[in-house]
Amino acid sequence: MQQTLSGCAFCEAVPGSAAGTAYTWGKDERVTHPICVDCAVQEHPDPSERDHHACDSCGLVVDTLTALTRFRVELGHLEGSLQLCAHCSPTGPATYWTRDLETHVVDE
Repeated sequence: MQQTLSGCAFCEAVPGSAAGTAYTWGKDERVTHPICVDCAVQEHPDPSERDHHACDSCGLVVDTLTALTRFRVELGHLEGSLQLCAHCSPTGPATYWTRDLETHVVDE
C-alpha cells in the first residue's frame, strides 16, 4: 500500500507538521488544500480605504476583492478566512483563482 504525504499547500512546511484544511470554491465544487499552523494564523491588515482589501500574508493592498483568493480555514478549534494574493503563493492555490493582480495593486 502506498501512502501519500502532504505538507502545507501554501509554504514549504514538511509533511507531518500540524495542519488543518483550507477550502475555496472551484467552478462546480469546493476545493480542499492542507494548510500549516503558521499559514493559517496570519495577521490581518486593515486597509484604511473602504473599497480596498489586503492580503493576509504580505499586506499587499488591492482595489478589488477578486485580485485575492479567499480561503475558509479550519484548524483544530480555529476557524476563519484568509485572503491571499498570487505573490504569496506563486505556484500554489492562490495563483489559480487570482485575477489581474497587477492592475489592481494600490499599495505594496
